[in-house]
Amino acid sequence: MSQINRKYNFQDETRAIANQLDEELDQLVESYNAQDLMVSNHISQIVDPSSNDATRDKHVSDLDIKSINDQIHNVSSGGLDLRYYTKPEIDEVTGQLNTLNTNDKSNLVNAINEVNSLNTAATYVLDLSKWVVKNDGTDAINTTKGINDAMAWAVQNGYTEIVLPKGTYLIDENSPIEPQSNLTLNLNGSTLKIRTNSNSDYSVIKFQRNQVYSRITNGKIIGDRNAHDYSSGTTHEGGYGIQIGSFTPTANGGSNAKYITLDNLEIYDFTGDSIALCSTFGQISPFPTALASSWEQGDIDPSNGNLIASTSKIRSTLNISMTQPLIVKYGYFGLYGNGFGSLGSDITCDYYNVIFYKVDHSFISSKTLVQFFDEIEVPLDASYAKVVLHQSTVPASANCLINVRVPTFPQHVQVKKCDLHHSRRLGISVNGAKNIYIESNAIHHIGGNGTVLGTDPQGGIDIEDGYDLNQFIHIHKNNFHDNEKYNIIVVNGKCIYITNNTLLKLNNQAYVSLAINGGVDRAIVTGNTIRHGKVVISGECQFNNNHVYGTQVNAASVYATKPINIADSTFYNCKFVLDTPFAFLISIDNCRFVNDADKLNSLSGSLNWSIEYKNQPQKFSNCIFEGKDVQYFSYIPNNTTKQHWMFENCLFKGIPIPMMGRLVNCVGDGALLGTNYSSSTGLTTDVLELYNCKFISSDSNNILLTINNLKSFRMEQCYIEKTSGWVLKIQNVGSDVVVKNNTIKVVNDTLPRSIVTLDSSFTGSQISLTNNFIYSTNNPQVGIDNQTTNRPQIVIADNIFKKTTLKINGSEVMKNNIIDGAIDPYYKVTTEPNALYYTKGQVLYNSNPTSGGYVGWICTTAGTANKTAWAPATSYPLNALVNANSKVYKCIVAGTSGAIAPSHTTGTALDGTVTWQYVDVLAVFKQFGAII
Repeated sequence: MSQINRKYNFQDETRAIANQLDEELDQLVESYNAQDLMVSNHISQIVDPSSNDATRDKHVSDLDIKSINDQIHNVSSGGLDLRYYTKPEIDEVTGQLNTLNTNDKSNLVNAINEVNSLNTAATYVLDLSKWVVKNDGTDAINTTKGINDAMAWAVQNGYTEIVLPKGTYLIDENSPIEPQSNLTLNLNGSTLKIRTNSNSDYSVIKFQRNQVYSRITNGKIIGDRNAHDYSSGTTHEGGYGIQIGSFTPTANGGSNAKYITLDNLEIYDFTGDSIALCSTFGQISPFPTALASSWEQGDIDPSNGNLIASTSKIRSTLNISMTQPLIVKYGYFGLYGNGFGSLGSDITCDYYNVIFYKVDHSFISSKTLVQFFDEIEVPLDASYAKVVLHQSTVPASANCLINVRVPTFPQHVQVKKCDLHHSRRLGISVNGAKNIYIESNAIHHIGGNGTVLGTDPQGGIDIEDGYDLNQFIHIHKNNFHDNEKYNIIVVNGKCIYITNNTLLKLNNQAYVSLAINGGVDRAIVTGNTIRHGKVVISGECQFNNNHVYGTQVNAASVYATKPINIADSTFYNCKFVLDTPFAFLISIDNCRFVNDADKLNSLSGSLNWSIEYKNQPQKFSNCIFEGKDVQYFSYIPNNTTKQHWMFENCLFKGIPIPMMGRLVNCVGDGALLGTNYSSSTGLTTDVLELYNCKFISSDSNNILLTINNLKSFRMEQCYIEKTSGWVLKIQNVGSDVVVKNNTIKVVNDTLPRSIVTLDSSFTGSQISLTNNFIYSTNNPQVGIDNQTTNRPQIVIADNIFKKTTLKINGSEVMKNNIIDGAIDPYYKVTTEPNALYYTKGQVLYNSNPTSGGYVGWICTTAGTANKTAWAPATSYPLNALVNANSKVYKCIVAGTSGAIAPSHTTGTALDGTVTWQYVDVLAVFKQFGAII
């Protein structure tokens, strides 16, 4: 025997034990090898029975030799692999072999038999007849009792494993299998099946006596879901396959089961859960109401236990006795929430200190920065303890719900390579546990509408009862599918790790595949594949490196102190909803949101847009958005979407850009029509800002950016290139518009269209277009078309226009604009103006000055220029402009004028058959600067 293979993988917490065993095993290997050599030497000394030696009859026969060889082979090549020996025992047998008379067959055989008979810490195969156990699926009471008795006997006699002969074992619903500490129950491919019953709760296997280092492996555990008698009317959700811990353990037991392993098991058809991890509440004194009224301002010095003044801490006046039975039994206690996990609304801290004292009130030691729901180890000589909270305010009694407790709960439990399915309630429930490892399992078909209906929550894994007692729960490499309502739901807990799992479609699509509820702290969700479901994240969560397909993801923080970070994930054909009342509590970084044809053709009914904004603004950074949707960005029109959403370093590929918030260093590649949403408060609240962005579009049919229903719009240092068609249309903006330092380029338009349009629907007060480069590379276009009618202040200054012109109404303030190489050409005229609006003092220069003429014209009365005087009995076409009585009018109904000129100053008036609309006061100009 050259080596011994260890049967267990030890946890870090037992590494010292593992090292000690390694040393012992090394000694055993040396002894085995020495023994093997010794036996081989003795065999070689036995005379060959085929020899002619005269003493052959004194030697062993051929059959004897074969028998000895078989036994020696059993020793030297594996027969001892399941047994463990102490070195003195091996040395003793080796010494006996050294003294053997090799010609004496009986001595050699006896020695080998003695080696085979060594029995310390061995595997025991259960003797059915000895323990009155049936493996034919009958006699539940005796079978259950016999298995329990056999396990107790095996441990007492040094066995570390008990193996069941193959078969089906009927288990008593009133008396579960109770595994022993330091023992493996190897089902050996057998089945444990609960006897059909009407109990509202039962367990096939139950850990309720603080067992440690126990393992269940290699078999089936079957419930009675379909045959169960549900006539009592309760939910019957307490029927479990394996229960680790108990809400109500036996009087001499407890739920502190530790280092439990469940592996290679198929567990199914239970009225409740396939596996349940349960805890006890462990209430001790002082009771919550007494503690709630005991707080006072002040601290306790953790170095000596003396009371000291403090404005940042509060202390309880009560002494917590360390001699209470549960503390004496388990050696710890702590401060926890009530039955619903709540500490009370006036408890605002996360930490507290504990100071221990002897019976004579002398100081022993302290523990600082202890968190609620953590256990505090009690010094052996402690008589009582005092506690200090790390907060400055004394809570109202009604708003302090802290409980002093000694809970018992499962710890260091592994569930590996199990197939959990078709139970009514859950695959695994975690109801108060720490350091739990759920790995490489299949969890499926839980709940449902089969022969017997499921009972809620009808999901794969539920981490709920026990609240923040649930800590360091690892859910890794599991496969969830065909569950009724949930795959994983985490209601409360700390440090929950959900990694590298596959979460597939639920049977009931109205429910949630993965839920991280608001009570959760520090959930890590990474490396998972999630398909065709819903994901709801409300608690503190890192959601990284996940691939999500055909799924609605809701990120909705419910507490200001619990951020959600979503990073490095792909959302394929998904709907992503952001909805939280706290600004910038959710960050989305380096994610990809992509759609293909399936989004429009197959998934648009339930996932009918890609990004949905609600409530307070959040931030996207370094993200890619691509692939068409019915509507890519959706702003909920219920006035709950607030301004200042941020997109930084994002790429929008072949989709409309988002039209609210702030975009910085973003790129629109193949950008499509962008139109912002309709909101009754948009004109007073909503803002769109574009900084240092680049938008490239080949869409020739639509306006690239339509700015409407916003309080303000700002675009600075952006580059926009469009093959043809309109680029920017400013519609109804309630306040101001700034377009500054941008390059706007139309590269291949064959039609004369406006690049920038200031629409007549504009109601704001100011538009500023400065330092822009606006040009066309093909046919000349209208660079800026001012169609506004409300006379806002419009500043057009320091711009460069190439192959583009201005279409203005005269209300603009324009300066230092270069149009095809000419500076401010619109201020150079040959005659007094006949159109457009002019302000008082505005100067127009004579573009053809001559001797005896004038330098130009100056406006002395602000208004609209017009040199066509109204005339009676004259036919006027539609849109004709005339002046009368120092006013300007526009024909809106063609006809023939009457005898009296119009003089109204608002609205319309009839003149003969012509209807005139008032336009403006008539501008008055005077020549200046006579040229001599």
